[in-house]
Amino acid sequence: MALNKNKTGIMAAISAATEGQAPIGQNRAHRSLPKGTVGSVRAGLGGIQEIDTALILPWGPQDRLALTAVNSTEGDVLDLMESIQQSGQQVPVLLRPAGKHDGRFEVVYGRRRILACQQLGVPVKALIRTLDDSEALIAKGLENASRQDLSFYERARFAQAILEQGHSREQAQQALSISKNTLSQLERVARLIPDRVGQAIGPAHGAGRPKWMALAAAFESGALTNTDAMKLLQKAPEDAGSDARLQAVLGGLGKRGAKDSRPAQRAPVDGAVVKSTKSSVTVTVKRAGDTTAFADWFDENIDRLIAESYRSFQNGSGGKGS
Repeated sequence: MALNKNKTGIMAAISAATEGQAPIGQNRAHRSLPKGTVGSVRAGLGGIQEIDTALILPWGPQDRLALTAVNSTEGDVLDLMESIQQSGQQVPVLLRPAGKHDGRFEVVYGRRRILACQQLGVPVKALIRTLDDSEALIAKGLENASRQDLSFYERARFAQAILEQGHSREQAQQALSISKNTLSQLERVARLIPDRVGQAIGPAHGAGRPKWMALAAAFESGALTNTDAMKLLQKAPEDAGSDARLQAVLGGLGKRGAKDSRPAQRAPVDGAVVKSTKSSVTVTVKRAGDTTAFADWFDENIDRLIAESYRSFQNGSGGKGS
């Protein structure tokens, strides 16, 4: 498979660029790179160019959460800005020519470095490659794997984005260097945890699979809702880090679980029971003895009663009470 053949070469080029090696040969990034579009790129000092950040366009599945100069992964963009100011940009980013926009480039990896340079008003050092979508995806995943700085949740979001953009499960596994089982776990986390909650918590680099899987399970079982999670996050200290925010939600979940484990039950009239749990409200009317006639009437009129109650709720009176 072409992707497998290119994988070693792409990884070698990433290493060469990171280490600042000089190019091997006139037109080859590394001996192991195949000839053709991938092999035509120079790596190391001879292949690094300075690119105006205004010419760089986004591309592909995002591998990190909301990224701005002031709301980044634990301030890492601000740290990068300081580092680049003091020592220059040590590791180049990887770009590819934007097919539909002459003179512009698409970012394969290095968004934080690009943003840091953009904020500093300096060009970004970059390697330029002609890569198709599959090759770019593998390069992006390999760079993340080599740096090992994506959290479990960011990997889950990255996997979800890869699949949503039409790439195969096999390509997602290759990009993240993971097994089928791990991909399924990442998919589960990304699917069950609402985006709003995940963004509010952040990447939580110190939290591994168990905590994120526990949070996903809480949403799946109905023990936690979007609203509940956001309320718990609002109670966290303003300066709480991402790991602390995740723990605040999980800690609050334990307290809520003990409180809500038994359903509230009431009997407004003899023979009728209302049970209220976190996930549902049920009404039971016994069709026996003195309540048989009422149960029959209730059965015949329940649709109308619910429709009238819903209209009342929509008009505002149902939600406000009397």
